[in-house]
Order: sequence, then structure tokens, then C-alpha cells
Amino acid sequence: MDDIKNLIGTTINKYTITRYINSGSFGNVFEAVHKISGDKVALKIPIKTSERDGLPSILSEARIYKQIANPERGIANMKIIKHKEQKIIVMDLLGSSLESLLHTHKKFGMKTIILLAMSMIDIMKHIHSYGYIHRDIKPDNFAIGYESSSKLYCIDFGLSKKFLKKNGNHIDFSDKKRFCGTARYASIAAHTNKEQSRKDDLESIAYILIYMYKGKLPWQGIKHKEKKERYKLIGEKKTKVTPEVLCKDMPKEFVIFLKYVRNLDFDEKPHYSALKKMFFNLYRSRSYKNDKLEWEK
Repeated sequence: MDDIKNLIGTTINKYTITRYINSGSFGNVFEAVHKISGDKVALKIPIKTSERDGLPSILSEARIYKQIANPERGIANMKIIKHKEQKIIVMDLLGSSLESLLHTHKKFGMKTIILLAMSMIDIMKHIHSYGYIHRDIKPDNFAIGYESSSKLYCIDFGLSKKFLKKNGNHIDFSDKKRFCGTARYASIAAHTNKEQSRKDDLESIAYILIYMYKGKLPWQGIKHKEKKERYKLIGEKKTKVTPEVLCKDMPKEFVIFLKYVRNLDFDEKPHYSALKKMFFNLYRSRSYKNDKLEWEK
């Protein structure tokens, strides 16, 4: 933490670091201001530049951003700068993460949940269209716009992976993979050492939506001194709790969504448009007076 504090006020390639934001996969994220233009950006400075335990480095993340960046589709712009033989990601500055907003609001109303569901499905469709899966979908990795708080962005592609081979074929199934993701929101497949695919990103979205509405998930609080064993216990709990129980007191569309994504085949393409339409119809049926999200009041 001392190293992080020491960076505040320093200048890197005309960007003066003003504050620490958070830590992502393989890097610390800071807010910075361009000395000439005054533009505010986010800098992601690597914790280490080499690959760690076979997982993608920050440079791999930068390559993914470069391919899929599209602010209109919920992926911020980025570029790479060099500083003392170190490569640093410069990104559009975003607003608060959904996790931070949850700390303030504790949980969100159904209108906000439905709007977020539609936005998240759209963003996953965009990411997947480039042949990538995210593999760490959680509230911390969604942020609202810095200037437009109604816009949602997906961030942190440090654990992302190609699900398409160079020849266009889907990667092969495997049940000998290491756990990848965040235990609270990871798919059942992730807990059982299976290779992840598009369905797993969507399953994680289902858990996020339930968590943001109810404020808690049934497997929170499971403890074990061994991380591997704790992940196993959480996975077992996820398997035992039915979608109906998980989505109790929520519209039936959330049960349908979770059942659908859990039952997709490993290499099956999700029907993103139908899923979004389902939530759109739910939204319209409730006759909400405006499209404002919880934090826009």
C-alpha cells in the first residue's frame, strides 16, 4: 500500500496521478489528469508484467481491449503508453462500480435490476462476438459512466480468454481446469474445474442480479481455512439451491433466465436477443414512469 501512496502526485508521460481507484487483475488502477489537455483518465499500472501461473498478463488484457473497445457498447477506449520500460494501460475514466453503488444503496429496486439485466446481456453479446469470454463477471467489474451515470461499462479483462480457436471452431471441453473467477458469482462449471464458455458469463450475471436485488446470496458466509475447499463448498451449495429458491420473490423471468443459461451446452451460442426481449417485456409490463436508475434519483 505504501507503493501505491507514493505514486499519488507523480507524473507518467504527461499524466499526473491524482488518486488510487482500486486493484484489478494484474494491476493497480489510478485516476490521472493530462497535464496539457486536463482530460481525466484511468491508468492501470501492472503489479508485474510477466505472466503469472499461466494466466494472462496486463498486456494480454490490453490486446483484448484494443479489439473490443467500443464505448457505445459498454467497453471503454484504451491505449498503451511506455514509462521506464513498463507498459501502462490508459483508459477512459469511468464512474463508480456497481459494488460501490451497492455499498451506498444496500440493494437495488426491480426497475434498476431489469435495466441492468438488459445492459449486461448486450455487453456480453458484444464481448462474445469477438470470440472472448470474460470469466470474472461481478459487480466490481461493471462501472457506470463518468459523465453519464445511466451508461454501464464492463471492465477488467485480466482473466478473459478466447473461446474460439484460430480456425473459428469452439475450444474443446475439459474438466481439468483450475478455478477461475470470483467464488461468489462464479458458475457451477467453474467450481467443478470445467472449461468455461459463453454460458458461464451469463450464469454469473444471473447471480449478480439476484445479489443486487436481495442484498445477499445463500452461499455467502461459507468459510474454510483452505481456499480450494471453500470454493468446493460454495459450488456444492450453488448446485443444491434451485433457481426457484434463489429467485424467490422475484419475477419468473429470472428463474427462466438462470435455468436457460445453466442448461446451455458448452459450445452453444446463447440467444441474447430473446433474453433481452424477455426482460424488456417484463419492464414494459410494469409501466415504470421513467428509465432512471437507482443512483440517478
